[in-house]
Amino acid sequence: MSRSLRVRRDCIEKAKLAVRRNGFSSQRVLAENVGLALATVSNFLTGKPVDYGTFVDICQRLQLDCEEIAEYDVETQPQLEDRKIEVNSSNKQQYWGEAIDVSLFYGRNEEIATLKQWIVSERCRLVALIGMGGIGKTVLSAKLAQQIQDKFEYLIWQSLRHAPSLLKILTDINEFLTSKSQTAIPATIDGQISCLLNTLRSYRCLLIFDDWEMILRDAGIAGYYCSGYEGYGELLKRVGEEYHQSCLLLLSREKPVEVTSLAGETLAIRALKIKGLKIPEAKKLLATKGFSGLENGLEELIQLYRGHPAALKTIASTIQDLFNGNIAQFISQSSLVIGDIFSHLLDQQFERLSDLEKVIIYWLAIEYQPISLAKLKTNLGVGVSGSELVVALESLSRRSLIEKEETTDSSAILFTLQPVVTKYVINQFIKQICQDIIEAIQATSIEKLGLLKSHALVKEDESDDIKAIQIRLILTRVQEHLRLRLGDANRMQVQVKNLLSKLQGYSTEITGYAQYNLLKLL
Repeated sequence: MSRSLRVRRDCIEKAKLAVRRNGFSSQRVLAENVGLALATVSNFLTGKPVDYGTFVDICQRLQLDCEEIAEYDVETQPQLEDRKIEVNSSNKQQYWGEAIDVSLFYGRNEEIATLKQWIVSERCRLVALIGMGGIGKTVLSAKLAQQIQDKFEYLIWQSLRHAPSLLKILTDINEFLTSKSQTAIPATIDGQISCLLNTLRSYRCLLIFDDWEMILRDAGIAGYYCSGYEGYGELLKRVGEEYHQSCLLLLSREKPVEVTSLAGETLAIRALKIKGLKIPEAKKLLATKGFSGLENGLEELIQLYRGHPAALKTIASTIQDLFNGNIAQFISQSSLVIGDIFSHLLDQQFERLSDLEKVIIYWLAIEYQPISLAKLKTNLGVGVSGSELVVALESLSRRSLIEKEETTDSSAILFTLQPVVTKYVINQFIKQICQDIIEAIQATSIEKLGLLKSHALVKEDESDDIKAIQIRLILTRVQEHLRLRLGDANRMQVQVKNLLSKLQGYSTEITGYAQYNLLKLL
């Protein structure tokens, strides 16, 4: 039996139809259900060779007869790496820089398999790992690098945590790569990039750049560079587009614009979005925090935090310290807790948002459920055009801060936040709302009401269930914060009524939700 199979050309359409017929709304949903990389499922459905066992697994999920649709005796075509796959250890040079210890590593088998396929087998020139802070990009990359290091003559790990200049980075890398040849290092960035590419053509090199987001600008659309760092974009463009036999792997919380424009499933530039750990992997992680894996509520806890490694480790310590390891008690007695470490990671990402992105993300948190583009635009009002909204949503997606869901009939895309991100954003929203009200009281001016004018604390057109959540998580907490800031409930009511009186005579075009929100606070 050959080691690979492919769907016969005349059966490809039948295989594609079987995806929807068996209840899978997309290839991605099928891939997640089978536990495979999306690229593998795509290969199956386009008649490209896949592993024999994988072929059988997908056929079983799609209720297809393997014998009927399979093409046997598929020979794997010799690739360039087959001719030069193992590197003589005496010639191998490595610089691991600030790479971290990965002696404790859990799961990520699917992601590692995908990355190996892209980097080793398909010879991708540029690969981007994108994901939230603390999601595990660095750990995954370090583990991957350990496993594939023998396929490369040079390996360099470079952190951009302190935003070094591109000229310094290129000088250091070129000096390391050309130490034996004594090649003269050019003085300009363009010359240095050309020098680097010559080496990448001559040798099989793996370059890993961590913390790429540190050279991207904040308070604007995601993926663009800080002033003076635009050369990094040119580096990506040339590494991705020009021929060579090496790979640049970049890790970032935000997707650079070059990756957005150049990446594709069949191209030499790829991007992989890293999500949280699956339940079995997350249980192994929590075992290091003293949980056996049999505790009541353990899986619910993992799902609440979407398997986010940093969030789970933080909250595990809280549960051990305050609840004696009783997860069920923690879930029943506490609202979703973020934790200092994870909150700090979210602070860093939240501070990078543009004003419009913050407006959008506040609305997604208030809605507390997936909503359509049309509904989101209605919430934002006439002040935001459809094109501005789409650009901002794309930017939030590049930052890995929003999630997309398809409706059951795949007629629309819905947007939402992860539960832990929703919790964080609501906290920020409440803090800013209260600050706006206090400043408006002190300045005796409605101009200071800010978010109180642009966002509803409770949406009247929502279902009773959603309104109850908004009252409990937002309205009641705003009232409590104001009572604490102003001294007591009576003083709060007096000040709120004073603000209401100042709104008299103004149109809703100016006051927005302010009057409605203030009435709710009484």
